[in-house]
Amino acid sequence: MTKKYILGIAAAGIATFSQMTAAAGFNYTFAEAGYRNVNSDPLDGDGVRVSLSYGATDYIHIVGDYSRMWIDDVDGASNVSIDLDEFKVGFGGHYPITKKIDLAGTITYVDDQYTGDAVPSNLGYKTKINDSEEGYETTIYGRIQAMKKLEMTPHIVHREVEDSSTGFGLGLVYDLTRKFAVRFRATRFDDDNATNLFLGMRLNM
Repeated sequence: MTKKYILGIAAAGIATFSQMTAAAGFNYTFAEAGYRNVNSDPLDGDGVRVSLSYGATDYIHIVGDYSRMWIDDVDGASNVSIDLDEFKVGFGGHYPITKKIDLAGTITYVDDQYTGDAVPSNLGYKTKINDSEEGYETTIYGRIQAMKKLEMTPHIVHREVEDSSTGFGLGLVYDLTRKFAVRFRATRFDDDNATNLFLGMRLNM
């Protein structure tokens, strides 16, 4: 057996091992879509959410998020019909702690657009709503491979959009196939007694 032949086998083995090792890590290129609900002291609403994550490098991912919410309950107002369009764009970093645990974080620019109408209690007549709020959101989270098909994502979120608020929560990802998974995420903000829920599908790419 020649040295070239031995080196060829070794190189092929290393390449195969590298691919297997990479495949065992968490995927940061995926899309999500589904139902979103916000329940808080200031307002309640339901809607839809679509988000994208792109693993740009081994340790960096780019994120984008859009939500359309229909708000029908606002504290201090009646006959509420307000639409909220929320846009987020930013980037994140991730680092493997063990083979089954990643530590990750994101920072995003947030743009909230409110349109519609309501009857404020202090006015007594319908008024048009056309307002916007901008700020940023930071999230620190873990990705934990709890079982073969189940991933847990505990997280801490801090928002600076109009007011300052911090939330804690937990997410779950259950793999149906290699491509598709069910995604659930719940976050509780104690500042305004807000609960933010998401239930949808994830497409791994």
